[in-house]
Amino acid sequence: MKITPCLLPLCFAVATVAAEPAPALSPSASAPTAPDQSAVPGLIAKPELRGMVITTSEKRFMLAAPNGAHSDWIGMGDQYGGWKLKDYHPSDGTLILSREGASDLALVMADSHVQPETKATLADAQAVLRKMDFEAMLKRIVDQQRQAVAAMTKQMMARRGLSADDADKIAERQKKVQDALYAAMDPATMKEDFAQIYSDVFTKEELAGIADFYDTPSGQAMISKMPEIQQKTMQVIMPRVMQAMAQVQQSMGPAAPSGGVQPAAAAAPAGSAPAAAGSAGKP
Repeated sequence: MKITPCLLPLCFAVATVAAEPAPALSPSASAPTAPDQSAVPGLIAKPELRGMVITTSEKRFMLAAPNGAHSDWIGMGDQYGGWKLKDYHPSDGTLILSREGASDLALVMADSHVQPETKATLADAQAVLRKMDFEAMLKRIVDQQRQAVAAMTKQMMARRGLSADDADKIAERQKKVQDALYAAMDPATMKEDFAQIYSDVFTKEELAGIADFYDTPSGQAMISKMPEIQQKTMQVIMPRVMQAMAQVQQSMGPAAPSGGVQPAAAAAPAGSAPAAAGSAGKP
């Protein structure tokens, strides 16, 4: 089973978590660093690969003892249970471990040990949203959306050569529409709605994996950079929307009389709903 905890369809990090549940990090856990070998229970005959985070800048893997008593996020060159992470083959998802005096060990995701899925609770989903800093992130996305829609309306009016009076009337009408739409998108209320959605859609194990991802440097980067991704996404979408609207207006005939020009209503924020890192991510 693979999970991509992203907040938008456009996601540049890939996080995969094995279907077998891995122990979740505590809420106070920081981003994974080099493992504390003192906590690893001696030499492990054959660690299990429970998860991975692969980006253009780093590769990190969750290794666990066979009994699930201990797990940790490990980077290339680090050691876990006496094994050193030697190589990773992206073509088949194989992680190669080496140990002095032993043959290399090839690990793949522990998909073959699928455990019964556990229904997630609201508390599980709320823990993920807290790591995403959901309310602050949604506010930044909504603010950028408002600016994008206002800019689109201004460009539309300039292209149509409207009088200053008509332009002012349309801008005022558009502001009222936006105020009404975005007032309904209260971050605190939406956080509870999304917690319900997450707990309905994801299992307890999947949410634990997503939460682990948001504890990684890549997960934190996704959270902090998501508003920037949203802004750049709107820069791609808006010109296409404007071009399509111009074609529709031309096919419908002459423009409406003065004072009757109606720009398109403000769209709901595109992709503002977080989804899994993926999503946080999305985390």
